[in-house]
Amino acid sequence: MKLTLLTENNSLFCKFYFAEHGFSAFIEDEGKTILYDTGYSNAFILNAEKMGLDLTAIDMLILSHGHYDHTGGLKHLIDYYKAKKVTRKPILKFSSEVLLLPKYNFEIEEDQGTDVGMDTLERFFDIQMSEEVEKLTSRLYYLGKVPRANDFECRIPQVAKKKVDGEWVEDLVDEDTQLAYLHGNNEVSVITGCSHNGICNIMAYAKQVTGADRINTAIGGLHLQAPPDWLMQATKDFVQQEGIRTFYACHCCDFKSRIALSGASNVEEAGVGLELVWE
Repeated sequence: MKLTLLTENNSLFCKFYFAEHGFSAFIEDEGKTILYDTGYSNAFILNAEKMGLDLTAIDMLILSHGHYDHTGGLKHLIDYYKAKKVTRKPILKFSSEVLLLPKYNFEIEEDQGTDVGMDTLERFFDIQMSEEVEKLTSRLYYLGKVPRANDFECRIPQVAKKKVDGEWVEDLVDEDTQLAYLHGNNEVSVITGCSHNGICNIMAYAKQVTGADRINTAIGGLHLQAPPDWLMQATKDFVQQEGIRTFYACHCCDFKSRIALSGASNVEEAGVGLELVWE
């Protein structure tokens, strides 16, 4: 399996790609191509073109959750398909229609939800919604709705609220979903958009559903943006206990959290243009 970062907050040294506050990854495995999230703008399209990756031929688009830094590129992808006269419909997979609910940050007065509706999406994609685990290839898993099993992660609502039945309510981003890859040595790696349901929860669940012996790598947003000390310590304790090999911490994981994680595991640099090949 090969993973390429199309959009992230930083670009790797001397790669000269567009970076932004967002996340998008291009995955190739067993003849299938999967786009995981679309970032905030059209940056992922521009970067994919420069990398020689064909977004018109993807088999599937998976959206992790309904925040604009992961779904903002949807309208640009649709415009791209129109310009390229793409008639085929790739699968669009996400956990539930909650992903499409309006989300608004009242502190900064900003829409932070998905700005493309179901009617438009159905014109360009074959929609599949599922909260269940699904094998996408023989080793690549869609994790569906990850249960919040531990007692320390991500039970604090987001600043942005979601609109349900006409009312703005607290949002725990329960629609959040991730991917997992089972290596030939029976270790598992996870690919995350933002880890709103907790990176430790996600890794533990990936290990459980794949039957893996150990967690190898986590790449993506870890939702460790200025975490309280107790949460960072609990995360480090879990990482050390599980013997997790490597983190490519990016997007919503701040600098101090990366330094803290490096005291418990190997932390590598991540950025647009990063390529990982897993067996």
